[in-house]
This record gives sequence, C-alpha cells and structure tokens, in this order.
Amino acid sequence: MNKKTFHIILGIMASLVLITGISLYALGNQVNELKTENTPLTEPGYTDSKTEIQAIGKTDAVFKNAKGEKIVLKDIRNKVIFINMWATWCPPCKKEMPSLNNLYNKLKSNPNIVFIMMDVDGKLKQSTSYIKEKGFSLPNYIVEGNLPEEFSTNSIPTTIIIDKSGKMVTKHIGGVDFDHPDMLPFIQNLLK
Repeated sequence: MNKKTFHIILGIMASLVLITGISLYALGNQVNELKTENTPLTEPGYTDSKTEIQAIGKTDAVFKNAKGEKIVLKDIRNKVIFINMWATWCPPCKKEMPSLNNLYNKLKSNPNIVFIMMDVDGKLKQSTSYIKEKGFSLPNYIVEGNLPEEFSTNSIPTTIIIDKSGKMVTKHIGGVDFDHPDMLPFIQNLLK
C-alpha cells in the first residue's frame, strides 16, 4: 500500500469516527431531554376542545392482537379510545411504558375505555413478547386498513385520546409521564 492510499483510508476512518461521535452525542442529548419530561397530556399546547377532530367513522382501521382478536375503529361508539403508537426499538416508548401500564391497570376494568398499544412496526409477535417480558399487561395490536389522516405522525411515541363522541381530544408526540397526578383525573373526566 502506498502513502496516498494509506492517507485516503486514514481520512475515511477519521471521518467515520467523527460522524459516529456526533451521532452518539446527539442521541445522548435526546435521552437526557426525555429524562426531564414530566408533562401530562393535559397541559396547554396539546389538541384541546377548540381543535377537536372527528376521528371515528372516517376509516376502516382494524386493530388486531396476537390472538387474532380485532377492534374495528369505526365500530367503537360511546367509549373513550386511548391509542399509543410505539415500537420496541424506541427509547422514549420504553421509558413511558411503566407509567402507561400503571394507568392501564387503574382503568382496565372500566368498560367505557379501550386501550390500544399500536406496534408501528407491525411485528406483533416481537412486541407482544417484549410487553410480557417486562411484566406489563398492556393490550398490544397492529393496524390493518387505513388510519384516519389526523392520526399520522413521523415520530413515536404518539398518544391519541378520542372522547366518547368520537372526537380526538389529545394527540401528543413524544414521551409522557402517565403517572402525573393530573393524568388519571383527565381520563376519568372523559369517561363521565
């Protein structure tokens, strides 16, 4: 190998090390930002009653769990629908999951609320195994058909809450502390 080739290879390797370092630094900052997140979905700035969007009845979206059981979105009437879009590779999704599981366990016996953990990767077996391994009891689904356009997001986790009249009252992109003291009363108010 001559000097010119050696210097080219050395330059490429140095560039790769620099790019990797910058990427890891940026990822570390995102994780640190998540650690300070303690905002409930009830804070100003989220979709509120002034910007409600009719979400039910506009789509043929079907959610299917690992047992093959299905929930058809347009058929759910007079219930609060809580959808959390997530993936097993997503650090903020994993971070919010214990508090989300706590919220689910407090409300799961109420027949007027439906929880849907939507695996955005569509790897139902893998995501259901992850939930079980962590000791969570969250109902996990994949989507079949088309979601309403208003549900679309380029980031996860995303949490959508639809009230009993079928209107989207909350769409939050990013991690949430579902153990926040305002969270349970917010949901209970929607259930009235």
